[in-house]
Amino acid sequence: MPNPSTALLTLALMAPASVMVAQQIAYDGFQNGPVPDLSGSTGGTGWTGAWLDTSTDPTAIAGPGLAYPGLASQPGAAVTPTGSGVYPMSVYQRSFAVPPGGDTLYVSFLMRDDSAFGIWGGLSFGQYPKKMYVGSPPGMYAFGLMMSEGLGDITNHPLVPGATTLVVVKITKPAGSSSGTYRLYLDPQVGSAEPAFPDAAYSIGMAALPTSLQIDNGTGFTTDEIRVGTSWSAVLPAQPPIWIDVGFAKPGTSGAPHLVGSGPLVAGSTNRVTLSNAKPLSTALLGVGANALNLPLLGGVLVPEPTLIFGQVTSSTGGASLSSTWPAGIPVGQPLYFQYWIQDSAASFGYSASNGLKALAQ
Repeated sequence: MPNPSTALLTLALMAPASVMVAQQIAYDGFQNGPVPDLSGSTGGTGWTGAWLDTSTDPTAIAGPGLAYPGLASQPGAAVTPTGSGVYPMSVYQRSFAVPPGGDTLYVSFLMRDDSAFGIWGGLSFGQYPKKMYVGSPPGMYAFGLMMSEGLGDITNHPLVPGATTLVVVKITKPAGSSSGTYRLYLDPQVGSAEPAFPDAAYSIGMAALPTSLQIDNGTGFTTDEIRVGTSWSAVLPAQPPIWIDVGFAKPGTSGAPHLVGSGPLVAGSTNRVTLSNAKPLSTALLGVGANALNLPLLGGVLVPEPTLIFGQVTSSTGGASLSSTWPAGIPVGQPLYFQYWIQDSAASFGYSASNGLKALAQ
């Protein structure tokens, strides 16, 4: 069976679609690598400038990235290798705009200690002496909140080398108040409501909500999936389904043919659509398109607006499949639709059809 080329799939993906997350201010999933130094990177969305290196040890964009159950994520991460010297440190700053009149910010990120000698890691906000570390503060080997002069609130959640932790910090600055509060939440369930009580909390003098953050790692840490928003749900978006059954199968000899998809739909990955329960040894046409047509046809419904059509013959068990390499440069959330139509004398008008299948680029 022929495989569609990357060029053909790119053609089928026509007009890009954008995915918006309500109340999200800024995001970086570090999918624009690999690059040897994060400094100058403009990846992600919503920031007011590029990452700025303010320290001595480099952080790169590399690797497959970090993942957390149920959390939307992208390939790639900010990787700080094990540093050298007496006091290795890697600090990169990036700015964002706070909506007017707001008194609350939420920031979420993933972090992992890649070295048994990790000194500290996470994000920080503000400058000395009001700098607030969020994650695993210097010398604590546990998660918590700590100001640069050493005051804060440390949890009993230890820093475990190799373990990925989802960190959420809520920063509040009530109007008219001269102080603000940081609240730390560790490994919340994605899709759940904001917990009633944080794992740690600490109040400090604060003139306004922060408008920048720093990746602030001592050595040997990976940081990923940084989100800034004005609500709990905005910084904890659930991983959307990749392959979606949209229905409209038309029965034939063996009942309703069934189409499923497999693969991550990320650049360079191998993905496959697989047909089952179709008439054996029969001509099957796979339609592929970037738009849903949902047009009544031959007693059924044609789901994709087909930009491409692939002809195949079903197997002796009524199956067929087609695999392809996902092209680079496809926007996250871009849909692609698939549906098989099979010559089948037992079906009205001589054709049965599979369910429509919607794939979403990751």
